[in-house]
Amino acid sequence: MPARPLQLASSELLAAWRADAAQHQRVLALPPDCLREQQAATVLDLHFALGQNFFATWRAFDELRGQGGAQRLHYVAILPHPPAPHELIDDLSYAQALRAAWPLPLPGTHRLLLDEGRITLTLVWGALEEELARLEAPVDLFYLHAHAQAFDPDAPAWRAPTCKRLARLAWTGAQAVVLGGAGRDDLQAALRQVGFAGQSREGALHLRYAPGWARPPSHVATRETPLLRYPQANRHAIVIGAGLAGTAAAERLSARGWRIDLIDAGPEPATRASGNHAGLFMPALARDDSPLARLTRAAFLFAAQRWQALGGVGMEEGAAILGECCGILQFGRDAKQAQSFEQGAREWDYPARYARWMSAQETADALGMPTMGGGYFFPEAGWLNPPSVSRRMLAVARQSNLVHSHFGRTVHRLQREGEQWQALDQAGESIAQAPVVILAAGAQASALPIAAALPLNAVRGQVTHLPAEGFPRLPFALCGDGYLTRAHGGLVCMGATYDRFHDPALRVDSHAENLGRLQHMLPQIATHTHLPPASAPSLQGRVGQRCIAPDRLPLVGALPGQAGLYGLLGYASRGLIWAPLMAELLAAMLEREPLPLPRDLVAALDPARFGTTAASDLELPAELE
Repeated sequence: MPARPLQLASSELLAAWRADAAQHQRVLALPPDCLREQQAATVLDLHFALGQNFFATWRAFDELRGQGGAQRLHYVAILPHPPAPHELIDDLSYAQALRAAWPLPLPGTHRLLLDEGRITLTLVWGALEEELARLEAPVDLFYLHAHAQAFDPDAPAWRAPTCKRLARLAWTGAQAVVLGGAGRDDLQAALRQVGFAGQSREGALHLRYAPGWARPPSHVATRETPLLRYPQANRHAIVIGAGLAGTAAAERLSARGWRIDLIDAGPEPATRASGNHAGLFMPALARDDSPLARLTRAAFLFAAQRWQALGGVGMEEGAAILGECCGILQFGRDAKQAQSFEQGAREWDYPARYARWMSAQETADALGMPTMGGGYFFPEAGWLNPPSVSRRMLAVARQSNLVHSHFGRTVHRLQREGEQWQALDQAGESIAQAPVVILAAGAQASALPIAAALPLNAVRGQVTHLPAEGFPRLPFALCGDGYLTRAHGGLVCMGATYDRFHDPALRVDSHAENLGRLQHMLPQIATHTHLPPASAPSLQGRVGQRCIAPDRLPLVGALPGQAGLYGLLGYASRGLIWAPLMAELLAAMLEREPLPLPRDLVAALDPARFGTTAASDLELPAELE
């Protein structure tokens, strides 16, 4: 089901949580076994409340990590009504760190990286039973509550479907702590029926998952998988493509201890589709909160977090990532879409930091000239220089000393030898070999025979570069049927075309199309600056080839019919927001970690979703006609 506007915890709910935290604070004093015995541990908390369970687990993780215990902690919590950050309980520096990272009150899955990446906190904000059914997380330890309905009237009762959903996620040997469960024979019996057994202790049920029957294939963790597990020994991948997709994959995997052979035909990162002078990063909104809206919301919020963690965004010399979080105004393409935007803004009542509606008069006042109409304003969105993003992600990945770059090398063919993939050049010489290959080369990936049937289209995009001198100094970037960045390096970028032909040269008709888009968004721009004619020899720009799937969503995950072959493809015009979250998703798949998206959205990205239909048999969306 689509997400709904989020309701924060009421004052009555907060009071009940505080009282409950005081009552059960002793139950979690002992560190869980999984933090002592494993290299990485996963906790699922269905009663996060004010964070008391999370802080207790973080404290135990800190104590045991230096004693040979778990080195990574994955903590997942489902919150139908999350508290505001200032309501979280005080717990030394832990609460301060969590408050600083606490997400905006928006429904969906929020992925937070804390404690220098050692702790991954996945907060799922939505209806508990729905989100539990959509969760993909192999769990070692469950924090449950026997009286959940007392704290949330919408919480599911302890019925068979809920218990089965917990069993679907549990490793063999997983623990469950049920607060307030002592003496609840009915609850203990319900959990025993799905494979949990144990006893009451200190006011709680302490259970282990050890089913005496074979588990169905739909379960996240198989019965044969032991609780005591370590990372796979040969964590080594070839990543083909060093643009936004490939460098993000190198950064996210090297952070988990993977060795990476990064191969690119260019002399440096981001020389093809990721090489534009500037690009926008922003979410997409929809009144029905479509899969695209949900995906871009999660991706935008995660990307903003990653840019900050990678050193921040700025225009000053030496900035880690070149760009501005200056805000973006998105116009409706026409009056009908503008009306839908305005109605959606009223219905969803987004946090002002995320998105707000601006009327036509407000947009004109802000820009100092008439505009094509009203639109959404995203105050924390902006523009980035994509090559600087790729360079920064690669630089951080290289700090691990696990990344070996092969620039100026073209992969002509991939072949499988036993458990290893070999990347071969045109002469048949091996560039690198590894058990895992990740195709992240955009439109160029289809040139490989093994990927030729993927439903990907290369769509030409020409950007026009206008001289910044004399151009109005706009307060933020613009987006409508095209986009306009603020000035950087003496240029303003306007674009981009969607062309069916593949001319690599700059074209006058494409310049004219971009200038027409500019005048559509700002009807009186010609009275504020001199616009050169499209045929002016001095008019510059750049041509790139977008990699686009028929449904405009990325292809992320295992490629059909090929063991150890994965894709990070089809980013279209949204590479700046897709790259971090899609790389995090693929890394979590490879590591068997909790996924940063629900099952339905992961399925929407599955490269196998198109079946075996060849790319030439698929039609482009109408908007690309």
